[in-house]
Amino acid sequence: MRTYCIFFLLLIVTCSTKAQEFSSYEKPIETSLYSQALNDSVSLEITLPKELKNQTGKEYPIIYLLDRQLSNNYKYNLYAIDYLSTLQWMPNAIVIGITFSNKNRNSWTVPNASGGKADNLILFIENELNNELREKYPISNFNLLIGHSRTAIFSSYALSKSPEFFNGTIASSVSNFDFGDNEQHKQFELFLNKIVSSSHKYYYYFSVGEKSYGDLHESAVDTLNTYLNAKKLPKNLEWKYYKHKIAHDLTPGVTVGNALSEIFKDYGRRIELCFDLAKGSRNKVPWNDFLDLYSSLSSELGFKIQPSELFFNSIASEYYNDYDSIYGDNNLDFTLEILLKAIEEFPNDFEYNSWIGEIYITLKEIEKGEHYLNKAIELINNDKSVSELDRINYLKEIEALKTE
Repeated sequence: MRTYCIFFLLLIVTCSTKAQEFSSYEKPIETSLYSQALNDSVSLEITLPKELKNQTGKEYPIIYLLDRQLSNNYKYNLYAIDYLSTLQWMPNAIVIGITFSNKNRNSWTVPNASGGKADNLILFIENELNNELREKYPISNFNLLIGHSRTAIFSSYALSKSPEFFNGTIASSVSNFDFGDNEQHKQFELFLNKIVSSSHKYYYYFSVGEKSYGDLHESAVDTLNTYLNAKKLPKNLEWKYYKHKIAHDLTPGVTVGNALSEIFKDYGRRIELCFDLAKGSRNKVPWNDFLDLYSSLSSELGFKIQPSELFFNSIASEYYNDYDSIYGDNNLDFTLEILLKAIEEFPNDFEYNSWIGEIYITLKEIEKGEHYLNKAIELINNDKSVSELDRINYLKEIEALKTE
């Protein structure tokens, strides 16, 4: 019998020079959108998950990755998102890169009350841009801003100004409300009072380098940290302060990956939590507990999260291998229960059908076993993505199972 590895989908493939740039994302799409609110065109780059074209009924969180014009940090952070998504520590997202020119980076990040257009930029993102995205893609209501320096200050202001729309901010080398701006301070206080009644979490992750390494924002960010530590904050505000021994320009590269890992940590460890639930229920598959866990994650993040192939592969492997001898004679029955649910969600997956057929053969239910093995053969032959060599090997393996 074959041993099914828990994470068999997470193969690390050595990329050739002709390979696509990202593992989990398509090549970015460059575009622009005229904004009535800003009375100007906004240059954008849209990066979509590869799985989007094959998914139905799934909605994706949106990450607004500001300062696309700063290509080194921008590309580095795109790779961080791709890395975490590929290893399924964070959900696949739709990433929107927003470019700021030298003439608009200051004006678009300063609030209207102070002579800028930050409020107009917020209106553009939550109305004009969001409506455009909603027409084209299946987006959720989860919106995360990522900015650096001026755009970090803007991201903090946007979160405080529009918590009905934004869920969180990762702000590298930010400041204390634009270096002590009293109106932005008041706006943040209003934000803290307002979110208490919300049912989901808010995320505020910010960082700074050190002055001795060239980050002149250090003292301002220290006072922001002191302010937050001194206040009684809403329980649904999750925040963290990172201080790095690096220069101002380097803070995004060491902040964003860490912050995303923290924000999505419960999503990332969901399979481990499901393992614990399985091990705590030796006599039955705890479906309701599994679904309650996913429902809890969905409520916390504000968008629906469903069991994926990773869930079905991992939990089926837990029962099938039963390394700790927890499930006894039930292990194959539990594996079947998981896999039969899996093909309801993924009916064209030949691996699931083959695995189900193998288990039925092992249980001496030959007719059922051959039914699923024949279904697997049909699916393999119809799957154009399978190479001819792999097709031959899969078919040989299934024919061997039939003779056991």
